[in-house]
Amino acid sequence: MLRNKKGLVFFLFIITGALIGGIIGDVLSSTHVLGDATRFFTQKYEVIKISPATFDFYVLKIMAGFEFQPNLASIIGIIFAIFIFERI
Repeated sequence: MLRNKKGLVFFLFIITGALIGGIIGDVLSSTHVLGDATRFFTQKYEVIKISPATFDFYVLKIMAGFEFQPNLASIIGIIFAIFIFERI
């Protein structure tokens, strides 16, 4: 049971690190604090892209797809989250 909780906490750390890094990347892109290096940190890299699939049941239509495009700030956030998780 403890092993499952540790895996869940690790997953939440990764997601939180990616979100915080992505938010920092968006803030950097709008402020241009780092000058020309800002573009380097905020450029998105397409890793996974699954086009949306549509299921039409005539009463209910469901569309589902998945896209993972992290920027460098997001990746740094993930690495930082793993570092913090290992320290706890």
